[in-house]
Amino acid sequence: MPYNEFEKILPISIYDVQLKSADGSNSDLLSKQKGKVTLIFNVAAGCGNIPQHSILEELSQRYKNEQDFKILAVVVDDFTCHGYPEFQDGIQSYIEANELNSTPGQIAKEYAVKHFGVSYEFSELTNGRYDKHRYDPSFVPGLVKEQEQHALWHYLTGAYAADLNDNGLPFHDEEVPWSDHKLINPDDKKSFPPLRGNFEKFLIDRTGTRVKRYANGFLLGERDYIGATFPWVSEKYQPNNKRDWNPVNTPQENQEPTPSNQKTSWPTKEQRKGIEMSLDLISEDIDHYLSNRQ
Repeated sequence: MPYNEFEKILPISIYDVQLKSADGSNSDLLSKQKGKVTLIFNVAAGCGNIPQHSILEELSQRYKNEQDFKILAVVVDDFTCHGYPEFQDGIQSYIEANELNSTPGQIAKEYAVKHFGVSYEFSELTNGRYDKHRYDPSFVPGLVKEQEQHALWHYLTGAYAADLNDNGLPFHDEEVPWSDHKLINPDDKKSFPPLRGNFEKFLIDRTGTRVKRYANGFLLGERDYIGATFPWVSEKYQPNNKRDWNPVNTPQENQEPTPSNQKTSWPTKEQRKGIEMSLDLISEDIDHYLSNRQ
């Protein structure tokens, strides 16, 4: 299993963590979720996983009449947005380069509403990692601290429970297939699985202490909740029989980044089968959490 745990109990309630709205008008988004069930996912403005906005909106519509369930997009700038040159260096850099008055959260929300018609709420910009994840053969996760991790991700990823390395960072449990370097953790040290890409999802129960985690590719129609490929989906492999992890070339400059050109004929019939199965799987978990009124 790629993650240490699919479900875990946290030492605090996530609903006690302070998080602002995209426009800053609400300084405490999570407190109003106390006693309710929440699906949180990390997101930028453009990335290879962005078609999931349309599927998450499908999920949102399934529960549009359920007052005790909400989807919340939490904005990050931790990953290279491959295929989206305007966002390559992050939303904040995009704002500065274009001299905009919008916040990163507003940019991410406007983009998702325009291209995917989403109705759920977006947060302020947060730091999901201790470093900036990038497609670079020299990249080693968790080697150098580049920023402070937001408390929300500190608890949701389990960083709070990991042992610290000599640099004062929690040991990262992360394989980077395109890197020439591997970060080896001693067997007697506790590590944590950091955010590995945009659209990792965390389902939080009514108490804010029980959490289920889903892989960043879950809801694209190709992978299950732990990131394993559905058996009916074909993937590209290198001559050495290892999976080809190269980013998908999407879309070209001046081409609208919609699901139809994000991948060739996305979703295919087999991907749609995976999407339906994934929606049913996560709906079962949501219903289970909703039924528990602790």
